[in-house]
Amino acid sequence: MRDNRPHEEGFLIILLVLALIGLIWLFYPFLTALFFAMILATASYRLYEGLLPRFKGSKTMAASAMSALVFVGVIAPVTYLLVEVSLQVGQLYGDAQRWIGSQDSESLAQLNQTLLGYLPLSEATQNSALEQIKANSEKIIIFVQKTTVFLLEGIVGTTSSFIAFIGLSVFALFFFYRDGHAIAKHIAILSPLDNRYDRMIMQRFASLSSVLTLSVVGIAVLQGVSFALVAWALGLPGLFIGMAIAVTSFIPIVGAALVWIPVALYALAQGDIVATLVLVFWGVVITGFVIDNIVRPMMITKLTKTLGQAGEGLIVANHTLLTVLSTFAGLIHFGVIGLFFGPVIAAMAITIFDVYEHKNSNILDRS
Repeated sequence: MRDNRPHEEGFLIILLVLALIGLIWLFYPFLTALFFAMILATASYRLYEGLLPRFKGSKTMAASAMSALVFVGVIAPVTYLLVEVSLQVGQLYGDAQRWIGSQDSESLAQLNQTLLGYLPLSEATQNSALEQIKANSEKIIIFVQKTTVFLLEGIVGTTSSFIAFIGLSVFALFFFYRDGHAIAKHIAILSPLDNRYDRMIMQRFASLSSVLTLSVVGIAVLQGVSFALVAWALGLPGLFIGMAIAVTSFIPIVGAALVWIPVALYALAQGDIVATLVLVFWGVVITGFVIDNIVRPMMITKLTKTLGQAGEGLIVANHTLLTVLSTFAGLIHFGVIGLFFGPVIAAMAITIFDVYEHKNSNILDRS
């Protein structure tokens, strides 16, 4: 009797691949919300395990409590920040459109002459720059209009999308908490890899989720609060500026600069040299250098060490180039929520490479 088992195995693999593709296609509209909920649940799963004894081992009650805590402590504040910033940007956009519409080549040249006067440029250079501004004033105004429209649509569109899947994220959080251990165990059983490799991949994902979530939120709060206090001291709207700094600080390296540079230019245009210098100093030195380039790596290193062995190999979390590239790539593909997705996807890819290297270490040429 002929053995058909090899053919059955090949056919079964084809069916598995088709089933996976079908599920991805079916749940594609919800993948971002599910992935976001998975990251939050994984990052805070230890807290869920700590709540279990308080609810006498009831997974349903503990999962409900954790979902509520994450919503109140993380999702709701971030949603509020995005909505508030969108509303403020909308108001600023309306004011900017009215101001731009009232400008002509002469008024634009006068404004730029005021700004150029603060720069260490010769009079001939300033005159040449003003002539170029006059000649291209219409193009400049059109470019500014298109830029403001693009930024507004990006923020409002992203905020609307974010709000739309908040309910699904919270709903998914509950099940990831309650059934997370069973789901992970089932994946390990189905995986053809050795259990040690399954554990390695899952531990890396859990560790990176924890490091990213805690470090990003911590840096956002630190930058937002510090800049809000400085803005208040200068007589500027500290609450709005602090919230805008907190939201944009999710983007490493250049995030906060998207807010404080326009604010500093506004102060310069108003002739407030002291406020301009303070804002530039705080933006470049305190926010850009101290908090972003010293405090952030220290926080990531500290969080990684607290994870012990589970935190090993998180190169993407403390490698500036990989962090920046993966963050911006996630932002382009997924919007604001991609600020989390990009580094996680990059880290998981690196983890797969590590698994392959470890599994095939005896056949790899290391000469």
